[in-house]
Amino acid sequence: MKKIVFYFLLLVFCLSCEEPVIFKDDELSLPKQEYTGKELKIDGYYYIKFNNIFEVFFLYKDGIITYAGTIPIEDLSEREKRFQNGEFYNHIKNIKFFWGVFNIKNNQILYERWCPSEPPYRTYVREGNIINDTTFVITKLYRMVNGKKTEESELNEVYHFKQFSPKPDSTNKFIK
Repeated sequence: MKKIVFYFLLLVFCLSCEEPVIFKDDELSLPKQEYTGKELKIDGYYYIKFNNIFEVFFLYKDGIITYAGTIPIEDLSEREKRFQNGEFYNHIKNIKFFWGVFNIKNNQILYERWCPSEPPYRTYVREGNIINDTTFVITKLYRMVNGKKTEESELNEVYHFKQFSPKPDSTNKFIK
């Protein structure tokens, strides 16, 4: 009988919690800041090209960055149609790892987003330099834990700009 009461109380406790502590996602360490600068164009998307694969990101005036996925070059025009017609946004609006924030100071860019994995989701910061208003290079990747950089590594990711409109919406439930 004691076991039944114990498991019942444990179940009630777990159900009363919003989210079990063992499954708590990382919080973003970068603040969300409106982007009013001219360092980078934001009327389109940025991509990294790996052979015939594009990894696409949207930057928004409200400081949001949206990961738009890894896209084979032969599928890019079809994906762009999905960006424009709202289908892509409807797919990602409730999936946390598509969202993050970016900050620009002087000629430096930082962006942080949740990365796809099994929950709990971890956030990683990418940091780099702006070359011109259509190109930036990410040189560092790290995770912030208790205000300290961890899991640091060097990168050389060159992001190029492509003008594109209309962009998917940046509204999401994860970043206020």
